[in-house]
Amino acid sequence: MSRRERHKQDKLERIHAAALALFTQQGYEATTVRQIAAEADVATGTVFRYASDKADLLLMVFHDVIAQTIKLALHPGRLEGPLMQVLPQVFDPFFAFYETRQVLASDFLRLVLFHQSPWRTREIKQGQAFVQQLAELLKQRQQGGEVSADVDPHIAAVAVFSLYQACLVNWLSGGATLIDTRHQLEALLQLQVRALHPGAGTP
Repeated sequence: MSRRERHKQDKLERIHAAALALFTQQGYEATTVRQIAAEADVATGTVFRYASDKADLLLMVFHDVIAQTIKLALHPGRLEGPLMQVLPQVFDPFFAFYETRQVLASDFLRLVLFHQSPWRTREIKQGQAFVQQLAELLKQRQQGGEVSADVDPHIAAVAVFSLYQACLVNWLSGGATLIDTRHQLEALLQLQVRALHPGAGTP
């Protein structure tokens, strides 16, 4: 990168670090863009070059962290073993990140659902890309005979991701403890794997 590009990247990294730290420590509502700019040692206007408002800034920060979490979740070392064991493990890194930021994660989820902004659009696309990666995983297992040949891998991936989202929302809304949520998701995913297995639909 050129010196100018490195300078821009350095500013962006400082903004990311400052925003995540302050949002985590103070909460979304109590944190201001001005505080984030001061912590990152940049002008307030500089922050708005990367995000349209405070909500967009939270979405931007979570987008990048989730991108890293997806890489960890789909690391080849985590995908070894029976599908019934692998699928629950895929979502463990997400819960590990959200565990220390439960309230903030609730704000993030609310913004993903209802806030209209550029980073919200990017986050939705990232979620769709993750579902496609899950579909590729199921397609590979299909070729190995672990998933029935008549199953649409993408539809199955949507079902798997939907189960995760349902459990996540239930936990974030206070409907269950994290331990119970993980156990519930594991049971639901195991049930899903049984339904995907060759011969599952045979009377």
